[in-house]
Amino acid sequence: MGKKKVSFLGSENEDALKAKKATQREQKKMREGKVVAPVAEITPVSETVTEKPIKKVRVRSKAYLAAKKQVDVNKNYSLEDALKLLHSISISKTNDTVELHINVKEPGLSREVTLPHPTGKTKSIAVANDETIAQIESGKTNFDVLLASPTQMAKLVKFAKILGPRGLMPNPKNGTVVTDPEAKAKIMANSNVVTLKTEKDTPVIHTIAGKLSMKDELLTSNINAILTALSGKITKIVLKSTMSPAIKLVVA
Repeated sequence: MGKKKVSFLGSENEDALKAKKATQREQKKMREGKVVAPVAEITPVSETVTEKPIKKVRVRSKAYLAAKKQVDVNKNYSLEDALKLLHSISISKTNDTVELHINVKEPGLSREVTLPHPTGKTKSIAVANDETIAQIESGKTNFDVLLASPTQMAKLVKFAKILGPRGLMPNPKNGTVVTDPEAKAKIMANSNVVTLKTEKDTPVIHTIAGKLSMKDELLTSNINAILTALSGKITKIVLKSTMSPAIKLVVA
């Protein structure tokens, strides 16, 4: 008779023997096809989370915050009162530009207005010719407005991706495609002329009316000329200088 291995109840040998026999039974079942080996669990790859860039909070100066407290945000001011207030809340030591930001009823609106008085800001006007086109091709767009004749437009089409995003592509709708661009350039170089044009995707016009150092009577004349050109189209008007808080105006 073969020798039998004896283990005592509760001994370490008994536990080891039970574990060995259990393993052997599992292996036998697997060989006979009775047990399918467990498939290793696949841990799903977590989706890549794109972190949103942290938007910087604009910190206003104490002088700006103090100036803003003088403006009643729930009030629409008359132009006369707004100009008086504008002088007291302008915090810059320089001769700021007086700005108008106007919401209108429809996008795609464009007007050219000759103001009664100069705005104090001149524009750099370029006329499309071989020299100008060579500069654009080299990446130089040192002008505020580009004028072109209909015959020159064919040469400018290939630069649409450069000029378009900068608002410099000539367009008949805004008066920058004309038969005599040289004559038009002389008129537009005059700081009395402003172009009122909505943004590409929103019915908002940003324009200037003059300098803060101008007399209120002159600023009033310029502002009224702008508002008259947009008569019946305006839904909201905001007046401010370059560095001041905004003042809402009464819409006539």
